[in-house]
Amino acid sequence: MFLRVLGDAFARQKRRKAIVFVAVALGTAAASAPADIALDVGDRMSRELKAFGANLVVVPRGASQPVRVGGTDFSALSIPAYLRAEDVLRVQDNFWKNNILAFAPLLDAPAEIAAAGGAEERRAILRGAWFDRPFRLDEPTAASGPEPTTGLRRMQPYWQVEGRWPDERGAADEALVGARLAASLGLRPGSRLEARVSAGSAARLLVAGILTTGGEEDEMVLAPLEAVQRAAGLEGRLSRVLVSALTTPESAVYERKGLDPRSLSPAEFESWSCTPFVSSIAFEIEEAWPGVEARVVRRVADAEGAVLDRASGLMTLVAVMGLFGAALTVASALTAGVLERRVEIGLLKSLGARNATVIALFLAEAAVLGIAGGLAGSAAGAWLARVVSASIFGTPVAIRPASVPLAVACALAITLLGALLPVRRIAGLRPAEVLREAI
Repeated sequence: MFLRVLGDAFARQKRRKAIVFVAVALGTAAASAPADIALDVGDRMSRELKAFGANLVVVPRGASQPVRVGGTDFSALSIPAYLRAEDVLRVQDNFWKNNILAFAPLLDAPAEIAAAGGAEERRAILRGAWFDRPFRLDEPTAASGPEPTTGLRRMQPYWQVEGRWPDERGAADEALVGARLAASLGLRPGSRLEARVSAGSAARLLVAGILTTGGEEDEMVLAPLEAVQRAAGLEGRLSRVLVSALTTPESAVYERKGLDPRSLSPAEFESWSCTPFVSSIAFEIEEAWPGVEARVVRRVADAEGAVLDRASGLMTLVAVMGLFGAALTVASALTAGVLERRVEIGLLKSLGARNATVIALFLAEAAVLGIAGGLAGSAAGAWLARVVSASIFGTPVAIRPASVPLAVACALAITLLGALLPVRRIAGLRPAEVLREAI
């Protein structure tokens, strides 16, 4: 009997039920689309933000520490410390190797820069680096794919290069010249320059491109690492290694814990070390490469965390507003339906139906609409999430199967929340008064 009455209820008030169905579907889509994006957007946005600089710098332990004697700073007289170039792969060969997106070893040497055959010289930094270097952590096998590459070109895709990036595998040593330095020396792509390092010999380089970054690189010459090592007489040495890692924003608590991980309790240390915080990745690099210090570039790391937190907050706000608006629409439609069916409800009560039975019938009707609207809303939300993700990040999000039951549960929550006020009205209806008004 219950199912028969429920079936008859769907044959009437089709317009009201269509309004409830559409409201639930739209509310579910508005909530599920940001949720699907949020599950994928953290890594995507973090990868996009990595294009604006490294968030870790690996330097020799104790490097650039001030040397003071009797209040006088003797740091300029200290012997510079270097890293061993043969150990550079240790920055990725550790627990967090899948989170290390790119790295670039560097060697800086002061040099006198002049155009080939030119009289004017400028003192500038000659920086050796990897530009787009293939590397492999393990021995190649038959199932191994192509070698991954790393270097400044991967870490800084938004650098503007007039000309082309240097070919590190070519016969001639090629370089990038900063825009301001090139303008002062009259260099352009195809020119040749000579870089004379005071402690070593001269390097003759072909200008492959003119580099514009808006930073200190505009006053530098960037050349292949091995060419600068030979010119400076520092074969097998590095000044530092820039690292771009995929991280999770640190809370204030974990920022405090990350300062001294060895002081944590075993449970706290396990939680901290198994979460890709920038400080825990720095700790693992130091463990894998003895004698180095992995310094967090807080300006970059904090900016990434702030952007990701704001993006997550915005998506949460959109989802909550969508749910709230859908719940109001459902409540309005269901309340109007109860008012139109007052006589039917009064008749059921006069025939002996209890409040619980009538309310169960009403909630079952709302639940069916909620499930149907949830399925439609989850499909619409998945489509919307893919469209938004493709327009922003260039690739659609991967829709997870678990999002469908979550969307249906969200739709039921919307429907039941909207049914609270109508249920109270049903419980308060008196059969005698309703039927007397109907006569």
